[in-house]
Amino acid sequence: MTRRALLGFFALLVLSACGPKGSYQNIGPQELYQALDQGALVVDVRTPQEFAQGHVPGAINLPVEDIVRWGDTLPKDKPVYLYCRSGNRSRQAAEYLKRKGYTNLYNLEGGVLAIERAGFPLVR
Repeated sequence: MTRRALLGFFALLVLSACGPKGSYQNIGPQELYQALDQGALVVDVRTPQEFAQGHVPGAINLPVEDIVRWGDTLPKDKPVYLYCRSGNRSRQAAEYLKRKGYTNLYNLEGGVLAIERAGFPLVR
């Protein structure tokens, strides 16, 4: 292993050890819709305009652009499911919340596009 690679690995090790211990799990549409039956908190991190075009039943709209304002308001003691159009913004939100110490987070891989491909309903 080169010296540069070794230093990079060491830096990653130190950074991961020093940060808050949050976590999240990637899920698919089926797991999300099963969680709806159990009263899950589902957060759509898209814009209000995107939300109005179609969203998961029961979801609340908290745009990722405003996460600094709402990031501390979610419950840490119950599961929180995040989604967006393709999974990118919800992953960014999950990473942010993970750094804030959230451990009961779920990110919908593929977002609304995956929901539509799987044939699950959206509220329009």
